[in-house]
Amino acid sequence: MTAEPAPGDGDGLERPPDPLAALPDGFGDLLDGAFDVHVHGQPDLAPGLRNRGDDLAVIRLARGYGIRGWVLKSHLWITTDRAALLQREVRDLGFTVYGSVTLNPPMGGVSAAVVELAAAHGARVVFLPTWGSAADVARDGYIARLLGQLSPSFGGYAGKNAVSLLTPSGALTGECREVIDACRGLGLALATGHASLAESRAVAAYCADVGQRLLITHPLHYTTDPGELRQFTDLGAFVEFCNAPLIHPDSHWSVRDVHAAMSALGPDRIILSTDAFSRWAPPEPECLRMFTEQLAYLGWPPAQLRQMTAVNPRAFLDITAPEAPREVTA
Repeated sequence: MTAEPAPGDGDGLERPPDPLAALPDGFGDLLDGAFDVHVHGQPDLAPGLRNRGDDLAVIRLARGYGIRGWVLKSHLWITTDRAALLQREVRDLGFTVYGSVTLNPPMGGVSAAVVELAAAHGARVVFLPTWGSAADVARDGYIARLLGQLSPSFGGYAGKNAVSLLTPSGALTGECREVIDACRGLGLALATGHASLAESRAVAAYCADVGQRLLITHPLHYTTDPGELRQFTDLGAFVEFCNAPLIHPDSHWSVRDVHAAMSALGPDRIILSTDAFSRWAPPEPECLRMFTEQLAYLGWPPAQLRQMTAVNPRAFLDITAPEAPREVTA
């Protein structure tokens, strides 16, 4: 009897190479136990605007990098269904996928009822408006420009429905306070989306008063002074720095700008994430690896990087602390 050829041994079933084999030894040491709180699925805005590979394939890649979970975010729709489906597929991988809702106009805007319904559907994180915020409309943000390519009516829609979190007198709106109260009552984490500096300041102050966990997202959109960000950490908020803006062809930021801002704050209230949202961006695991390796090169020790990629994200999400890290020599 002729022996059957081994898979990949001329049987027409050649296996693709393992992408992890192309990486250097110890490539994942800095990501062991990491949890990414800002991941966009494929697709987010539309199938034609591809930002990375298949959700499940990227999760499997992430586990190879040592990453243990992430929060799925969408600029248009609630992600709880997708998160639940993926969670069932990866339950044996030791990986956790959480869903979220972004309070942009298609989801109903800044509304406690939307938060309550999202929580009932399994959401773990609530993002305040992104492209739907008045601040983002005023700056003609990147996501709004992409949506404008998809919808001829988008510009008028966004302008008509733009959301401000402040009253004309500068106080936090009642609707925003109700959203924060709902998050607090339901145990959800809250992020500022694309709020302005003044809006984020008011949100952070109210969250500190009521004991709501808060993440300040994209803080460098609205200030060039890292010292201004200390007001948020002083109030107990976390401050997020993403890798994606650093690799955008039109970006005016570099990793050294982020390093300077981080140095002004220290690691205790910083969260590092990816927010990969473009065709040219690598999958999230590689984005996060690049980010942490560059910061290690600039002098951040492994223990502090772990604080910002594994410990702080879990504190923000109010989930179990990660296991003890492997020994890292970076």
